[in-house]
Amino acid sequence: MNAVRRCLARAGGVRRPIPDSEEAGFTLAEVLVAFAIASLGTIVALETSGMTVSGIRRLETARVALDEAEGVALRYVATGPLRPGLAQGTFSNGTVWTLRVTDARPAYGQTRIPPLYLVRVTRGGPAGEPLYTTLVAGERDG
Repeated sequence: MNAVRRCLARAGGVRRPIPDSEEAGFTLAEVLVAFAIASLGTIVALETSGMTVSGIRRLETARVALDEAEGVALRYVATGPLRPGLAQGTFSNGTVWTLRVTDARPAYGQTRIPPLYLVRVTRGGPAGEPLYTTLVAGERDG
């Protein structure tokens, strides 16, 4: 080994001493710690991607429900003059919807203005989760 050092030292290739020990590498503890850190990183990445995918699915479901609720309200408004009342049906996924039309003038303390209808589509019955709400001006009374 000394002959190799002298030869390399003359060539100017080695500036630091070569260890006398032939052992070079990582200890078992260092390898286990590295695997633990890599495993934690993998778990965090998988958990984050799982939460992202489930969030996207919930968002897509909510978007479809909103689109269908808006379509229900617009079809009802397009059928002719609005009248207060209830209508029910089902969405494409089989969920029951309820459309409720109420005259909003009394809530504003105004009865001499043209009708102003509150159109609300809810999931389930009239007291269900609101999906779409809008105000629609009606035809002037008589």
